[in-house]
Amino acid sequence: MRRAESLTMAMLQPDNEVLLKRGWASLPDSYRMPEAAPTLAQARAYCRRFAESHYENFHVASWFLPRALRPHFHAIYAYCRIADDLGDEVGNTAQALALLDLWGRELDACYEGRARHPVFVALGETIRACAIPKQPFADLLTAFRQDQTVTRYATMADVLNYCRYSANPVGRLVLHACGQADEERFRLSDATCTALQLANFWQDVRRDYAKGRIYLPLADLRRFGVAERTIADGVATLEFRALLRHEVEYARSLFEQGLPLIDRVDRELALDLDLFSRGGLEILRAIEKRDYDVLGGRPTLSRGTKLALALRAGGGKALPFLRPAVRRAGTAPGPALDRAYAECVAVAKRQAKNFYYAFVALPAPRRNAICAVYAFMRRADDIADDESLPREERRRRLDAWLAGWHEACRGAETADPVFLALRDATARFGIPLSLLDELVAGVAMDLNPATSDAPDTYATFEDLYRYCYQVASVVGLVCIRIFGYRDPQAEKLAEETGVALQLTNILRDVSEDAGRNRLYLALEDLQAHGVAVDALLRRPPGQAPTANERALFAAIARRAEDYYRSARALLPLIDAESRPALWVMVSIYHRLLRRIQRADYDVFSRRARVPLVQKLGILATGHVRMAQARIWARPRNE
Repeated sequence: MRRAESLTMAMLQPDNEVLLKRGWASLPDSYRMPEAAPTLAQARAYCRRFAESHYENFHVASWFLPRALRPHFHAIYAYCRIADDLGDEVGNTAQALALLDLWGRELDACYEGRARHPVFVALGETIRACAIPKQPFADLLTAFRQDQTVTRYATMADVLNYCRYSANPVGRLVLHACGQADEERFRLSDATCTALQLANFWQDVRRDYAKGRIYLPLADLRRFGVAERTIADGVATLEFRALLRHEVEYARSLFEQGLPLIDRVDRELALDLDLFSRGGLEILRAIEKRDYDVLGGRPTLSRGTKLALALRAGGGKALPFLRPAVRRAGTAPGPALDRAYAECVAVAKRQAKNFYYAFVALPAPRRNAICAVYAFMRRADDIADDESLPREERRRRLDAWLAGWHEACRGAETADPVFLALRDATARFGIPLSLLDELVAGVAMDLNPATSDAPDTYATFEDLYRYCYQVASVVGLVCIRIFGYRDPQAEKLAEETGVALQLTNILRDVSEDAGRNRLYLALEDLQAHGVAVDALLRRPPGQAPTANERALFAAIARRAEDYYRSARALLPLIDAESRPALWVMVSIYHRLLRRIQRADYDVFSRRARVPLVQKLGILATGHVRMAQARIWARPRNE
């Protein structure tokens, strides 16, 4: 081993030294640490050769870049590609993690001006010239480490969180390198990068499974009735094709959300964005042409297609009409969109007995958007809860309604005011469409087959938590997109805030739900407190709760209180002008829980409510907070 690499190893624990030696042995010699740092010219030449030899599309794309930017792109690409290979090409988890840790230490050394690897010598100059922060580089390493330990993702929200680290930093690095970095461009770039990542996942389902990974959300597999065995067998069943069609449609919607970025960057970068966006959409078309069978073979782009994409992107430099048409969600005439939002606000005002008081504490654009989300939720609930129809018919209608929403998302003409308003809101605030699908899937959980003598129940609190996640936490994850936030910790806190609100609803509605043969309580909790299912379902009207029932409800209330702590922690993480709305929402629901507690958990004699005067008092306090937020947000010279 070379002297410099030996010095690096000497600083490590003996076990790590062995892991690194074995890890390097499985990779090309050119990846290893040199004996001495190369010159900047040598480092740039290394990155150029690496980029042009490892990714056939990369040097085609870089034709459209100004010559001065190409060394920066080569350095960024070399960093990303080698880091990915350290995680994926070693074949041993411990060795891969050791190599990624070493790569992370060299990143630290790069920012401290003492890098030795040619990638980091070249990257150091790029970082200085373009003022690139460390976080996007570090985020990529987080994703590559996660690949070593996480092989399944429960929901699409989990997949998107992975993309936040694995894909979105690349787009942000490119924007930094081109001097185009700002929050609006970041938001659009994130949509494009996530879409590209998802297109690659759907293209490589079989290949990823061979590596032990499945990026298709487990919730979606269950929803479409697809077992892992299907992927292992390599047979694209009708259920699997339906699942992949759903995922392809969602990825396409993200591409469409990101396309406006092409019009908001310099022409040279726009050509690259055009090329990669078109390439990603072509991958989705290739999947469609195979009738969504990615198990029998990997969909690929032909050389002719790639050449056509490059020529079309290049032609856009001289002929702008060849650039992709950007279909912006919400491009309906202003009055029509205004009427659509007005109708959603009317629905929220009429039916959102507690939520609406929080909505009015928001500035108008955010208030309109959140009312559109509520109207969408209300429509899904109304379809699922129409007990004049059999469950099978309600499910059929819910599926048909959701299909109409998907068509509207793809740009189809729609006269539905909820679809029209929500389509605009999702584009305006970057709301992932998968979250709305998860919300509808949560509503549909109440339509699972049941018999008259078998109530809807949940075996464990973990099962009940999943239900709360889909019907309430998902709403929270949508809301914080509208509220605005930057710290990713806000997502977990929003999830737990949703659970707090839903547990409050569950306690309030025990009697009403029991009358519909439903118990949103964990059977393990009932058993632990000696409460029989029949005692709740068949109790005489108005009968007070027993001591055991009160103890059960008190335990649920304590659990809700724990989750309300997450709501308090979430408050400072969202945009200042949105905090009053969140405070009002949480305060009203927390007040509702307190009223249940003060009634000694008697949820049978009367339904707990927060009196109007108290809601108005909370709202008034929220308005004071909103005014303060506006004052704090003003420039100091006003």
